[in-house]
Amino acid sequence: MRRDASKIRVKATDARVDLKRYSKNPNWELLRKQVLEPLHRLREQVNDELAQIESDEKQVPIDRDPVPRRYAEQVRQYYERLGSGQ
Repeated sequence: MRRDASKIRVKATDARVDLKRYSKNPNWELLRKQVLEPLHRLREQVNDELAQIESDEKQVPIDRDPVPRRYAEQVRQYYERLGSGQ
């Protein structure tokens, strides 16, 4: 995870240097793929590790397959209804 964080930091720094040095507008799609998405995955990994360490049962889901985009809204609504007790 440290290596992943380091790679993400380097990509973000490179983008910032380009912006400062060349006044070059960032390629938002590239930044999303190289910085934002890996950062979200890393955060999930860290949260899973923390949950595993802090849990009394020591069980956390191993597989976290992403929800297909066409079902994302339905899944979000399902969990909102589930959390509200409906």
